[in-house]
Amino acid sequence: MTTPARRQYLRIKSQYPDAILMYQVGDFYETFDEDARIAARELQIVLTSRKDGEDGRVPLAGVPLHALENYVGKLVQRGYKVAICDQVGEVGKGIVERAVTRILTAGTLSEPNLLPTRKNNYLVAIAPARAQTGLAAIDVSTGEFIVTWFAPAELPAALEAELQRLAPSECLVVEGSQSNSYQLPAATMTVTPCPSYFFDQEASHTRLCRLFGVQSLDAYGCAQAPQAIAAAGAIIAYLEKMNVALLSLLTGLRSYRTTNYMVLDAHTQRNLDLLQGSRSGTTQGSLLSVLDRTITPMGARQLRRTLTQPLLDLSQLEERFESVEELYESPALRSRFAICLQSLGDMERIVGRTRQGSAVPNEVVALRDYLTIIPRLRELLLGCDAQLLTKLAHELDQCPQVVELIGKSLARAHTADEQDDGERLIRAGFHAELDELIASIGESRRWIASLEAIERERTGIKSLKVGFNKVFGYYIEVRNNHLPSVPADYMRKQTLVNGERFITPELKEHEARILSATERIEEMERSIYADVLRQVSVYYPQLMTTAAAVARVDVLLCLAEVAAHQGYVRPRLEQSLDLEILGGRHPVVEYTLDGDV
Repeated sequence: MTTPARRQYLRIKSQYPDAILMYQVGDFYETFDEDARIAARELQIVLTSRKDGEDGRVPLAGVPLHALENYVGKLVQRGYKVAICDQVGEVGKGIVERAVTRILTAGTLSEPNLLPTRKNNYLVAIAPARAQTGLAAIDVSTGEFIVTWFAPAELPAALEAELQRLAPSECLVVEGSQSNSYQLPAATMTVTPCPSYFFDQEASHTRLCRLFGVQSLDAYGCAQAPQAIAAAGAIIAYLEKMNVALLSLLTGLRSYRTTNYMVLDAHTQRNLDLLQGSRSGTTQGSLLSVLDRTITPMGARQLRRTLTQPLLDLSQLEERFESVEELYESPALRSRFAICLQSLGDMERIVGRTRQGSAVPNEVVALRDYLTIIPRLRELLLGCDAQLLTKLAHELDQCPQVVELIGKSLARAHTADEQDDGERLIRAGFHAELDELIASIGESRRWIASLEAIERERTGIKSLKVGFNKVFGYYIEVRNNHLPSVPADYMRKQTLVNGERFITPELKEHEARILSATERIEEMERSIYADVLRQVSVYYPQLMTTAAAVARVDVLLCLAEVAAHQGYVRPRLEQSLDLEILGGRHPVVEYTLDGDV
């Protein structure tokens, strides 16, 4: 006969048979049965067992709550799907209510500690059909959502080239379909078969229209690409199942054709050592390692996209060269731009987490600080002559309402684990009811602060101490040799080796007042903070446009810096099949021989 707790676990586990279920039990997340064996093997943690009923035992392996993210990251990186089951009810005498709050896979990570900083983390879906094959990709950490499609004559080369460029960590395919007609890149850790209805064209069209609040997909450029819509719809269906909160990041869909860029097939990308050195298998010895002097994480990700999507339009190329040349010719200007960019972190992902409601306070305060740099960056761009640089200036928006809101609402930068100890999350003066509640416990705290001196004088016990811990609350501590002097109104609370801890009716009353108010304060602060995130998220489109513009500025500055350092020159381009190279140099070979790689 299994226990009620075991039955609860089995009921929840039956809903997620293909995932490792991390099951919260107090301050630990535990795994059972085969999940426990996998966790113990992959995470190098102890495999033990727990009694189940009268004569049964089940395998068990657990990790501390505070270390969950690191352990889950290791499992996901090894290709496992992980379901997080949290305690969602109050802890009492009965079985605590639990529910799966999120499912993590390689392509659905948004946690900063689990993501590569300088590259995108794409989830892709492939929707094949006889007349057309669709490809959709999303990076849930940045909100980028893109689709393209291929004619039969382009397959498999164009599809493989695009998969190599995106290097997705997870790929969704139709359950039961044959995927041997194309090759996935080595970076793809997980191939996830999905039900065919995920890829249904009509259902996908409905999902996308509902998500974006539109009647038609004409504005997104894919209305005539049914398989691209099917692939995008499959991603939406998958995210609804894994973590519906991620859908809040998606405000639009961008269609593109690979024919707008120079298509570099997988073989060519490898031979050119674009992103990986052929010998190292890492960025070392690659063109990326030669060129990457970007300052911001989003600039680094943009540089990768720039290298793998060479422009074909002559006017766009000249526009880029004009910008790089202006920066190249002025070291002082490059220095001023660099100073601005050095003060900017990963705006793109912080804005994304803010939209999801998962950003921690120190990230939101950092976002405010980043936005205060934007006017200076905009001023520098407007002072330039190059058309692209001035164009980017107009894409920057400081969002002063966001700067003001965060400045008025948040007291200081908190980390995810910090709480209280006298520190306020919400700034004084922002919320009147919260201020009143905090003031109401001030009197009790002052009374307790003076209690030690009062009781020492009253009892004559000079070593008497008043203290607090999270388990037993407030107490009066008296050593054993002074116990005969303890007053009659002292009530024993805890016995120690060298003494006793007591409480008095008055101390108990003030303790109850403080603990009750503190709990209410924490609830209010969480609610106010969540509301601040919602208000900031109203400016999500402007913030993401600003982050994208910063990334492009970073790439242009990076190219100018490398050109100045390496002595590269601007090529002369024309619409011709002629190619003339005078004194040409191979950047990767040269850089390697110089010992810089």
